[in-house]
Amino acid sequence: MANITPRKNKKGEITSYTIRVYHGYDSKGKRLKPYTMSYKPATGMTDKQIKKEVKRQAMLFEEQCKLGYAPDSRQTFARYAEYVLNSKEDSGTKHSTIKRYRELLERINKGIGHIRLTDIRPQNQTC
Repeated sequence: MANITPRKNKKGEITSYTIRVYHGYDSKGKRLKPYTMSYKPATGMTDKQIKKEVKRQAMLFEEQCKLGYAPDSRQTFARYAEYVLNSKEDSGTKHSTIKRYRELLERINKGIGHIRLTDIRPQNQTC
């Protein structure tokens, strides 16, 4: 279940909403950091429309989290590439193909491996 928290300005007016989806505990019993998103209602919406839309956004975000599409703004290209290679290896891709991908990935990671996925742009290309 998603948790919806209104965010207010200094005047006490609601400016946006924070939507959190909790996804369990780690092996030591510590709660994992929740997936979080913000929703800012469009100007001109009534209170009833805002509440309905916030609930809809929370439901959509929760579904995305359950399906594994939750955004992780801290994930680097190198970490994501390693995840993809491991999933390809598990799906039955030939060992020689995986080996070659890893060789190529060493060079790629030197250029963009440290960059977060959300920050990668065409301008990051290096020759």
